[in-house]
Formats: sequence, structure tokens, C-alpha cells
Amino acid sequence: MSIHRSYFNKDNTIISDSLTNTGRNPVTQLFYGRSTSKCSYTGNPNDSCGNKLYCLQTGNPGDSCDGNTGFTRTVGDTGFTKTFSNNYSRYIFDMDLSGLMVKVDNCCAIASALTHTIRMTNTSNFDDSLINSNVLMNDTRRATSFELQLFKVTGHTWSEGVGYDYQVPHVSLQPQYNTTQSKRPSNWNYSDTVTWWNTPGIYDNTQVTSPTTYTVLATQRFDHGNENISFSNVLLDNEINTVLLGSSPPTVYGIAYIPQFEQITGLTETYSVGFFGRGTQTFYEPFLETTINDLVHDDRGNFNLGCNNRLFLYVYDCDGNPVCLDFDPTVTIIDCLGVSSTPVTAVSLTCGAYYIDYGMVNLPQTAPVQYEDVWSNIVINGLPQPPITNEFIIHDNAYTIGTTVIGPKVYGYSVSGIREDEKIKNGDTRKVYVSAREPYTTNKSVLVDNIQYRLYVREGNTQVEVIPWTTINRSFTDNYFLLDTSWMIPNEYHLDIKSTSNQQVDTYSKVIKFQIVNEK
Repeated sequence: MSIHRSYFNKDNTIISDSLTNTGRNPVTQLFYGRSTSKCSYTGNPNDSCGNKLYCLQTGNPGDSCDGNTGFTRTVGDTGFTKTFSNNYSRYIFDMDLSGLMVKVDNCCAIASALTHTIRMTNTSNFDDSLINSNVLMNDTRRATSFELQLFKVTGHTWSEGVGYDYQVPHVSLQPQYNTTQSKRPSNWNYSDTVTWWNTPGIYDNTQVTSPTTYTVLATQRFDHGNENISFSNVLLDNEINTVLLGSSPPTVYGIAYIPQFEQITGLTETYSVGFFGRGTQTFYEPFLETTINDLVHDDRGNFNLGCNNRLFLYVYDCDGNPVCLDFDPTVTIIDCLGVSSTPVTAVSLTCGAYYIDYGMVNLPQTAPVQYEDVWSNIVINGLPQPPITNEFIIHDNAYTIGTTVIGPKVYGYSVSGIREDEKIKNGDTRKVYVSAREPYTTNKSVLVDNIQYRLYVREGNTQVEVIPWTTINRSFTDNYFLLDTSWMIPNEYHLDIKSTSNQQVDTYSKVIKFQIVNEK
């Protein structure tokens, strides 16, 4: 198994009934509840509303205020009152899937077998004191016990915009010095400078049971409000895989409170949750995490009766690069007496690797015995290749039954392919070998089934996991994994190794550390 990250290439938080753009904000604030930012004119001198700047209607066509004819700008509280209304925000984003598409086009990733997860880091994740505290303006509290939805709307292209702030700062120096707040699209009404959304806010939240203006891809429940976003299900898998195959129309993806929360009325406060956006200057950029099912477990050197066995064929060009065949090859098993089995079609696992699952319970001959596997229908770029004949030895069954209690197997591990403290250019791909040696020996290496690796970076005392525990490939000759650095953010990375044997788990921390640096 391997992991690939596709980072967001644009995002924006849009606010209900507002033209504000926040495309460069490093954090998205998803909120719902009472809006206290609006002031309406009552004429009653006893009313007041925040001592701000307002546009007051005069009826004089020569007056103008914020582009409105017949209004003039007024300063002060007198004659104004706060109006409270339903208010909420939605986060929209797009993902750069180009790196993942290259893997699919090169048959290094089979689109139909990919699984995906949208991940975003909560800004309250590291400080529990932020939960349920008045940490934002206008009596805003951190939200707890809520549900978010991942949605999509098709048929739209949109612009990210150049804004930053959520609110217009009413100061004497604005607008000349107000460079952080912008109304340039996208926003609640517009997808770009001249194009409206089909529905203000992208979709209509009154459509709950059978929505027609949007599609819900996933939902997630948040109990405390400091949990990270982790959207994943079959709908999301199918959506992304369809895009990778090039059969999807322009689509806007977004995250919002479910409609039932957006429609709550009568609240006296606003409730908010924050997540790092793509503009963050930290390691916590949001991304689509893709799990690629490319685990190689080749049983050619350890084929046993009564077990699930997998036989592989590897295809390389003259430069040693893996090659995809035009068709999946067919395989015929021939026993030691020359009797052939019914041909079966192999399965493509990753670029240059094809396999069949072949299990046997009873053996006509006495084990150990040598069989052959003949691979045919091998075509590369339209050129047929001769059949390939390989061999494997079938051993007796791998079960041990009796009075002996088998102890765990403990090995010493070393890593090659990456040097300690090596600086690797972002974009390089390394084949990393993990060698296992029997105890008290220096050169007696073995192939191991149940070993895993993980990668993480350190943020202070916190370990931020980049690749979770992932099983290492086992070919006929080596234990290895491929490290694709094209999606890895420049930083110092640490590698851990873990092995499992007879219920014993041994973890080897900080086996090696290395750095990813910019290729420029």
C-alpha cells in the first residue's frame, strides 16, 4: 500500500448574503447562528449600534455611498439599532489531481481500486482552552456537537479571489489602506467577475431530503468541536475516481454545516469552528489523501499448501523502468508431470507488476515439488512478446500443530536507499530497501511478511503523521517500499519500522531521518 496527497489549489470561504471574499485567508471559519454585524436606521435617537460608519438614505440622487445612489455616509450610533439574522458560511475548494492522474495514466494506480479521504486540521486541535470560549468577535463561541457535510455542485467554474478578512474594517484610512478585505469574486453571489452562481451561496439549503442544487458526498459528526475533518466513503471514492478517468463536468467542492444547522433561528450567539486552509504557513495544509492498493506480497519463494499464495510477473523496459502491458496476461500452471491447468487472467496491481492468486489444499505429488507458471498474451505497445516460463516450489502446509509453543521472531533491521540526514529534492522517487537479519548474525538476511513503516515530522513535541503505518512490499528477493516525494512538503522526516510476530509487536523508532528540500 502507498499514500499520495493531492493538495488544494484554491479555496475560499463565502458568507451568507455578503460579497466578501476570503480567498487568501489561511484559516476557514465555518460558523452559523446570529449575525450582529448589521445595523438598520430607526430614526430613534435612543438607539445605537456600534459607533461605525453607515450608509444613510437621503433620496438625493447626487449622493452616493458604497456605489448606491441617494445615500450618504454617516458616522455615529444615534438612530441605529442592531438587527439579528440567520448567518452562516461555507468553504469551497478545488484539488490538484494532476500528480494522481499521472499515476493512473501510467497504470501505477488502478483508478477503480483507489480510496480517498479529505483531511483538514482543526485550529483548536492543539489548545483545548479554545473550546467553548469567547475567542472571536461579536460573542462568537467555538461550536460543539455539530455535523458538517462534504458537498459538490456541478456545472460551474469559479475564481478564488484575493481577499483575506471576513469583515470590512470601518476606519478613517479605509479604503486606501484596506488591502486585506475584498469583494472581488468569488463570493456568495458570484462565481467570477461576471457570472452568478445558479443559486446564491452555490446551493439552496431548504432542499434537505432530495436536493437538486447540490449533492452530499459525505457527512461527519463533531462532538467536542476540536476534531479534524476526515471525510471518506464509497461516494467520495467513486467521485474522485470518475474525475481521474476524465468523465466529470466542472465541479465545485465544499464543506458546510448540514442545512438543519444553517436554518436554526433565534440564537443569541454565533458558533464557529476553524480549519487550516491552503494559505496556511504551517505544515497543516488541507489535502485529499489517496490510498493506492499496490502492495506486493510475492509468495514464489514461500509457496505453501492450504495458504493464500500470490505469484507475480514483473515487466521492465531496457532502461529498467516498469512497463504496462497492453492487456492483462494469461497464466497456465503446469505440474511436474506436465499436466496443465485451465488458463486464468492475471490482475494488474501497479506499473509493471501483474499477479494471480493460486491456492492448493491437496497435492497429487509428494511435497516439496516444483511447478511452472507460464505467462502468455504479453503485448507491449502493440508488439507481441514470447511466453515467459517461471518456476516455484510447493512446500508442505505452513501450519505447525503440536505441543510446542512457537516464540516470536525478532530481527535486526537496516534501511538503504536513503542516507541518514540526506537532503532529497522534492519530486524524486526513492526505492527504499528494508533488510532484516537474524539475531546474532551480520549477513544472514531473511524476507519478512509483517513489517510496516511510517513517516512523520515533528512540530515541537508533537509527531505529525505523514504516512500512517503501511505494510512493506515483499518481492521474491527483497523487502522494500517506494517513496514518492512529489507531494511531500519540505521538512525533516523521521522513519519508524514495526514488525509483528506471534502476537508480539516490536517498534523501532527513528530508524532514519532525512530532509525534503525544494527542487528550485
